Amino acid sequence: MTRSDLDEASPPTGEDEPGLLPSEDVPPAGRLGQLVAGVVPVALGLVALGYSVSLSLGTPAEAGPGLWPALASLLLLGAGLWSLVFERDAGAVERFSRGGIGIALGVVSLVVFVLLINRIGFEMSTLLVMAFWLKVLGRESWLVTAAVSIATTAVLYLLFITLLDVSLPRLAF
Repeated sequence: MTRSDLDEASPPTGEDEPGLLPSEDVPPAGRLGQLVAGVVPVALGLVALGYSVSLSLGTPAEAGPGLWPALASLLLLGAGLWSLVFERDAGAVERFSRGGIGIALGVVSLVVFVLLINRIGFEMSTLLVMAFWLKVLGRESWLVTAAVSIATTAVLYLLFITLLDVSLPRLAF
């Protein structure tokens, strides 16, 4: 038996291919889980859209501080509606597990970011949320956390404040 015969006879396990993991048996969440997986993004999208509109959308030529968040909110709303309307397979949604806690913390941190941006400004809010994501959720070192947080904040400042001239709340100092 040759090597090619062995390759054809045994199904791939994913162990020799980078980026693929062996399949795990993840219990499905059922119909209720499917409903929650669609309703939560719709609810978050609606709340975020309402808040974005309250910040002033402006026009495409003169973007207001709520324009980009409103577009992201519409994408979230659309994804949730798509899930509710077209994704009917109850086995397609995984049951909530400990791995979902990181996702929930990421969503909560975005809500905190939106609430803080008017109080302490765009720069500090961005720096804090990036540091949280990298250090707490990503478990990066302090050096990587500081470098990436500062660099990301600087790039976003240059993009939104300098280049696109978006009127975002600025430093509170």
